[in-house]
Amino acid sequence: MNFRLLPRLGLGALVAALFVCVSSAAVRAQEKPLSDRIVHYTITTELDPAKKELTGKERLRWRNPSKEPVGELQFHLYLNAFRDLKSSFVKESGGQLRGDRLDDTKLGFIEIASMKTSDGEDLTKRGEFIHPDDDNADDRTVWRVVLTKPVAPGEEITLDIDFRAKLPRVFARTGYFGNYFFVGQWFPKIGLYEPAGTRRREKGGWNCHQFHANTEFYADFGTYDVTCVIPSNYKIGATGILRDRREAGGKTSWHYTLADVHDFAWTCSPDFLEFNDTFSEPGLRPVTIKLLLQPEHVAQKERHFIAAKNALKYFGKSFGEYPYDTLTVVDPAYNASGSGGMEYPTLITVGSVLKVQDDETHLGIFPEVVLIHEFGHQYWYGMVASNEFEESWMDEGLNTYTEAEVMDEYYPGRDALWYRFGGEPIFRLPTRVRDWSFHRFSLSAYGVQSDPIITPAWKYRQQSYGFNSYARPALTLKMLERHVGKETMTRIIKTYFERWRFKHPTSQDFFDVASEVSGQDLNWFFDQYFRSTKVLDYGVKSLTENEVVVARLGEATMPLEVELRFADGTTQRLAWDGKDQSKTFKAPKPLAAVVIDPDDKLWMDVNRPNNSQSIARARTGETSLMSRTVFVLQHLLQAIAFLG
Repeated sequence: MNFRLLPRLGLGALVAALFVCVSSAAVRAQEKPLSDRIVHYTITTELDPAKKELTGKERLRWRNPSKEPVGELQFHLYLNAFRDLKSSFVKESGGQLRGDRLDDTKLGFIEIASMKTSDGEDLTKRGEFIHPDDDNADDRTVWRVVLTKPVAPGEEITLDIDFRAKLPRVFARTGYFGNYFFVGQWFPKIGLYEPAGTRRREKGGWNCHQFHANTEFYADFGTYDVTCVIPSNYKIGATGILRDRREAGGKTSWHYTLADVHDFAWTCSPDFLEFNDTFSEPGLRPVTIKLLLQPEHVAQKERHFIAAKNALKYFGKSFGEYPYDTLTVVDPAYNASGSGGMEYPTLITVGSVLKVQDDETHLGIFPEVVLIHEFGHQYWYGMVASNEFEESWMDEGLNTYTEAEVMDEYYPGRDALWYRFGGEPIFRLPTRVRDWSFHRFSLSAYGVQSDPIITPAWKYRQQSYGFNSYARPALTLKMLERHVGKETMTRIIKTYFERWRFKHPTSQDFFDVASEVSGQDLNWFFDQYFRSTKVLDYGVKSLTENEVVVARLGEATMPLEVELRFADGTTQRLAWDGKDQSKTFKAPKPLAAVVIDPDDKLWMDVNRPNNSQSIARARTGETSLMSRTVFVLQHLLQAIAFLG
């Protein structure tokens, strides 16, 4: 609340306003912490739009969560990935990410000007850059300071930090374009100290990886108290709840707070159109939704609000309540798509990509699918807070699976894009962007054999990260769902979320929950499909009127069914554990055809066309080839329509 406005209020309004403030404070005080709140940030930062720079003062309070003294602190300085062309991020990515290219004339950086303890000891000169993941001595994204006095178990250290940050031209989720600013990875951020036992590690130590081309984030939960000073004509969106707003000298200070989160991001621009709505659903916490749209996308306002409410409802009812009071949805400026499709606590970025047309015939359901995907990160990146450096599938893969489930629930009939010629719609292509068919189209033996899903993100082969973090784990989870049943799968994910939110789980923690809830030991499944590069492929080896031979053509196995289709029109289902190299089935009467996996449960089978055969083999082969050709053509035309 802006207390400078109090003299303008009547007595009744003044009393009411004070009552609201006191009541809100009382409610916040009564709320039980959801996390261990290891770290506490109080930051004041001011943006210079002309220089594209931030100056900041940060008070950091960190508690040692372990049973041993900690003699050094490690910090992420993410913006230094963009200070030159020598960082590990640039060397690994070639200066490109998600279709964007780093502008080497508009780079960014972050500098610690001063770091002192609360009793005045200057630690600045005791700091040094380290590179724990590679041998790149030029990388400056991790900074270590050795303490003169270790932090004892359970004790706290308070640091006062002055810093300066320059934002790059929008790239890799952060930066500026014109008068649009998206401020992510912008402050000195302490790494996560994992005590022995955390994520099953045997010995305590810092988990503070360099910023790589294929890595995102991992941090401790805590509280954030952040004040952003920007020009008064700018609109703002940020993590958390707005507590106060004060104007002076053409600048406005925006004060935000939030607890039980592990990051803070914000955005501002004078061009945003701001809209607000409220999510209200019986049994779930009400949420204020703030939408910051580009003027050319104003016609999409209701589509964004509806998608946000659908996501809040589905995740809340299926897995657990969204525990925060706000959700801010940001539409990045044109030519700033590098900041689109990104997630931070209570703040997500979307975007309508290449075109400004707002009709569904051109955009399909792209605004909805991106928003729902980014909201899902509030759960698997935000509240569960898995280690995306080392096990990226636990956020991206699980989120891709749940995103597709939400889309199937709320948008089952909106599954097409127009193919256009000369700007005019010609015909509709019945394939949705990023739905299950799209993910299955990406499946190949080559992709499966590239790396195991459980691989540190910076160690994936460069083109392997996306497939093994998004599509492949989502397809694998879908196959698990078809194996254990939809209701059981929902209970697995709900139990996992309830048990591990705010606790930093590992892959094995998810696997253990799956075995427990399903009532069966599923380690055989996870060992094959998450820890190995074994390929799943079953096919029909031979077929006569009297018998059929089916074969396991890959190393991976799954229990399955084989459907015999007889010449008289009847069918018979036969079970096979899928472990032998081949299996022969004798037919009690003349066969017409055979189908492996008739209920489509083997979602990781890399060659579906060889799963069926009829007595008329030649005709079947031609049909199979034509089906695959049409399928490929369909996706090619979809891409043309999407880009055109």
